[in-house]
Amino acid sequence: MKKHILILILFFVAGTIYSCTDLSESVRDTALGEEVLGQPGAVEQTLAPAYAGMRSLMSSHNWLNNLQSMSSYEQITPYRGGTDWFDGGRFIEMHQHTWAPTHVSIINVWDGVTQGIARAAIAERSIADLGGSAQLIAEARGLKALYNLWALDMWNAAFDKKSEDIGTDALSTVYRGEAAVDYIMSELDVIENQLGTVGQVGETRFNRSTVKGLRLRLLINKAVYSDRYAANFSHNNADLQAAIALATEIINSGEHALETENYFNMFDLNNEGNREFLFAHRQSAASGGRGDMAWFQTSRNRWRAPIEAFGGNNGSDGAAMTQEFSDIWIGFEEDPRYFTRYIPDGGTLANDADFNWNRGLQKGQQYGLIREAGRYLRDENGHIIIGPLIDLARSGDPLIYTREVGVVTDNQHWAGYRVIKWDLDPTTNGRGSSNINMAWMRLGEVYLTRAEANARLGNWGAALSDINELRSARGARLLEPSELTTLSDVQREWRMELYHEHQTRTWEIRFGSWENTWRDKNSTDVNRRLFPIPQNAIDAAAVNPGYLEQNRGY
Repeated sequence: MKKHILILILFFVAGTIYSCTDLSESVRDTALGEEVLGQPGAVEQTLAPAYAGMRSLMSSHNWLNNLQSMSSYEQITPYRGGTDWFDGGRFIEMHQHTWAPTHVSIINVWDGVTQGIARAAIAERSIADLGGSAQLIAEARGLKALYNLWALDMWNAAFDKKSEDIGTDALSTVYRGEAAVDYIMSELDVIENQLGTVGQVGETRFNRSTVKGLRLRLLINKAVYSDRYAANFSHNNADLQAAIALATEIINSGEHALETENYFNMFDLNNEGNREFLFAHRQSAASGGRGDMAWFQTSRNRWRAPIEAFGGNNGSDGAAMTQEFSDIWIGFEEDPRYFTRYIPDGGTLANDADFNWNRGLQKGQQYGLIREAGRYLRDENGHIIIGPLIDLARSGDPLIYTREVGVVTDNQHWAGYRVIKWDLDPTTNGRGSSNINMAWMRLGEVYLTRAEANARLGNWGAALSDINELRSARGARLLEPSELTTLSDVQREWRMELYHEHQTRTWEIRFGSWENTWRDKNSTDVNRRLFPIPQNAIDAAAVNPGYLEQNRGY
């Protein structure tokens, strides 16, 4: 039996093997080798590769962030000064909607998603063969459903990889459109009651709240998933009512609560256990956790921690927010989600522990730690100096972020407002590693979904109530009824709450703004609502004609 299972999971073997039986650690961070299979905790550890597959997808700057945010109204990465961040054109092609089936980020994300489906199916089979519990089998099937939602959202394909077919020549069943929605829903129906609650297993394990969150996303996007190229999406009233009922169930469950102390607590170190999270990917620097979502937008001469040995925890001058995204905040600049101050524009800090990056959208002259000759400057009292930052790494000019940013012009290293939403882990030396967990779904999204469903049904009072409940939790000004009268107003609230969280493309398609134009993005091609299946996958499937068909327009 042990050798049989080893064959199933051989390609997951990693260089470091943990014999730890602490489920909260091993199942999320450990890959399996032969010596693990006979030890306590082996059953739980079979889930580790399926969880680990989320790492690059969620925490890399050029995986989901490129497909879901760079392709949208939200972000832009120009060829900085003609020297940095061209990267084979992967970011510019996303921004301009000119990608092809050979695009490297599309290939990477497709591979990550489909491998995640396979890993979850292998875990399901291995747990059953090892005599594992129904709860662990349900967890594996739940992860398979989560990866399939990504596949459905981006490629209009969901793969029913049956555990009993592992090790055989049997092909996965491919579902598309509404059939894919029904398939994923049916999987969730089977497993929900076999899973633990978030209170029992934590938000970094697939739990009953994750099931509800998955269902909620399927319901609010069902009109899109059922008819991708429709001129106008037809949202079924029954689906909207079901979304309202499900959101209400989540909100009233007592399992979750909105973050009220500080919006950015959810994107900081020690965010594990935040009651707003329905599900989150747990990161550990020791097992490859990444800080890309923090360093990619900020600058090389902005350091995160005043520790002399930490000279590598800085930014990169990669992405910026589009000038159009920056403009949606006009009139809402007092919103803490827009900007929260931690340090002054110049001066000193008596306690090093008080140093932090200002969070939210960064514009104008930037301030931070001043590093010279490998040391951070201090005054005569030993207090850390906060001074104006200069682009020492490239131009030598003051680091003044401008609104204007484009692909052809306004592409210098300082161009574009930046966003610092995710913190750069201040405990690691080097920007590449992180212990900060990444939320897959938060209660804020649940409130927005209920508000949107009510708005689509014409229940504007209920929609306003939910949005103001969320705004109140964030410390933002409450809206007047006249400020929430259209679906564009509702979309604005999605943008303000969930920017930089790998979802923008999805809701832009749903709200009908995906084919709009903005600076250096002129495409209005509805075929771009879906990504192409990578050419290598199409070629590999050609031995089974009709099995895997390319999406329209590619």
